[in-house]
Amino acid sequence: MPSAGTRVEIGIREAADADLASLLDIVNREIETSAYVWGEVPKTMDERRAWLSAHHSADLPVLVATKGDAVVGWASLSRFRAASGYRFTAEVSVYVAATHRSHGVARRLVASLEQSARPRAIRSLIAVVDCANEPSIRLFRRFGYAEAGRLKDIGRKFGEWRSEVFLVKRLARPQARETPAIA
Repeated sequence: MPSAGTRVEIGIREAADADLASLLDIVNREIETSAYVWGEVPKTMDERRAWLSAHHSADLPVLVATKGDAVVGWASLSRFRAASGYRFTAEVSVYVAATHRSHGVARRLVASLEQSARPRAIRSLIAVVDCANEPSIRLFRRFGYAEAGRLKDIGRKFGEWRSEVFLVKRLARPQARETPAIA
């Protein structure tokens, strides 16, 4: 345990089964309290376990941000759509514990996801963000994501209609596995 006044750096690593309880706590808090996460039913441990297993099987990263031994955030790349033509595109998800926001955790996670995407032949990254979530929109714009469109009043949370913005970043042409197998 670091002594008082010692700064603990944020570490980034691949998620493991032992991290599932922390990932679940972070996402469920957002489901319960945030209008920006449109899910309304908390996730279960079995659902998260299957989700992590599916990401590992598909060679899609799930990263955790740690401070000491604690998981303070997580991020993932997921298939954007099921059709094989989308295999070079991934959707970005980033979640940070409320107690660790505005400390650079999300920036570290987004940068690490981009590094993970390149050797996987992912060419485009898409962030789908609630239009009122200005901190997340600013985060992705700082990383070079450009707005590609808005869908007005398509979701509902806490009794209000919600809109979303699609932010897209084109990565440099993939270096490895230029033509991945069609799943």
